[in-house]
Amino acid sequence: MKPIIRGVCIVFLSLIVFSHSSAAQENDDQNTEDLIKAQMIGFFTKKIGLTPNEAEKFWPVYNAYWERKNQIITGWKKKFNHYQEHSDELSEEEMEKLADDYIEFELQKAELLEKYNRKFKEILPIRKVMKIYHADYEFKAYLLKKIKNSRNEENK
Repeated sequence: MKPIIRGVCIVFLSLIVFSHSSAAQENDDQNTEDLIKAQMIGFFTKKIGLTPNEAEKFWPVYNAYWERKNQIITGWKKKFNHYQEHSDELSEEEMEKLADDYIEFELQKAELLEKYNRKFKEILPIRKVMKIYHADYEFKAYLLKKIKNSRNEENK
């Protein structure tokens, strides 16, 4: 489970970095985010086998899920950054609060997934719902590979 969480964090951190760059890079960042989203749509549509009718129903629901999930992750990231910057200075009470906040973060993600699992099952057959989760995993691996390859290219 930890490699998956690490992978998810890297992907989301990459997306956050893309979206929060300086104003001079705003157009490039928007283009990168648009490119990732377009690749995701194509990837998911193919992997899940969405019909045009299913895609019309699926994408608004999935986009709402994705947006809320990113909000949850961004909220935790702020707290975790604070921890990383001040870990040696935090009191036992502050550390306990952060540990509890981490559990709350994981619960929020689980509750969100549970809620959207029900929504996905309302609009898609169960086999395609399972393909969503598989496609999600594969797409994250695909993005991580692209990030790794681009870093390797930069280091040459």
